[in-house]
Amino acid sequence: MKIFNDTSYYFGILGNPLSHTLSPLLHNSWYQDLELENAYLVFPIEKISKSELLTLSKFKFLGFSVTIPHKEAAYKLADIADPTSKAMRASNTLVIQNNQVRAFNTDGMGAVRAIREKTPDCLQGHILILGSGGSARGIAYSLLEEESVKSITISSRNQARGTEIVELLNQIRKNSSTYEDLGKVKENFKEYSLVIHTTPLGMKGKDPGPIIKEVEFAKDQALFDIVYNPLRTELVKVAEKSEARIILGSEMLLYQAVEQFKLFTGITLSESNIEAGRKRLVAALGVSETT
Repeated sequence: MKIFNDTSYYFGILGNPLSHTLSPLLHNSWYQDLELENAYLVFPIEKISKSELLTLSKFKFLGFSVTIPHKEAAYKLADIADPTSKAMRASNTLVIQNNQVRAFNTDGMGAVRAIREKTPDCLQGHILILGSGGSARGIAYSLLEEESVKSITISSRNQARGTEIVELLNQIRKNSSTYEDLGKVKENFKEYSLVIHTTPLGMKGKDPGPIIKEVEFAKDQALFDIVYNPLRTELVKVAEKSEARIILGSEMLLYQAVEQFKLFTGITLSESNIEAGRKRLVAALGVSETT
């Protein structure tokens, strides 16, 4: 399929590092499935610049996924932002339209959909989010939109950033969120129905972690580690020993990409398109679909 002609449009992912990313696999495969002569490219950059993005738009680059460490910078450079981005000051999607940069955050939508499909009951309790970066912000916002979620605790290596997220969350829902340091959070660890790990620890090429050591999960707890390459991080292995329920990081990757695809192209992917994307991730990561 041709990707350099008058009807082609271009998209990409901004981040650093990007050696682990499978976003191009998803987006480019969906273009082929739908016979769209588009392309999705990788931009491993240390800093994002609004002027550079607008320059790229002149060459028909219309949208970008944003990952570590640029999600907060992406929000700051945008001319227009969606409610999630505004509330949490972080974005994972940028769309160029009419010479303006529009910011969106699909992380939370992707995460909540993954949780609902695997372990919906764990949304009816107290939730622990490990980490205080851009992903934690988007996920926390969407969790607060779930009325059944009783509270959110943020715990991270950076107390100042973690406390900032808590303050933003409490502006959305009063007294909904608290901060606990990593040492103290272990004391009541089994009280959380769901633990979500959002840091790069465990990611291919990064410190394997885990961020929190010497903890034991309960069988009725769920762990959602958003790292997807590899899927079985050290934290996942700890949870597996206790037979806790596991939500794969690849599911959030899949569903946030579905939302991005719609923002980029205006097309809502069918269930068969989504399942094809899931199968491609499974093949790329070398795991069984029942993992």
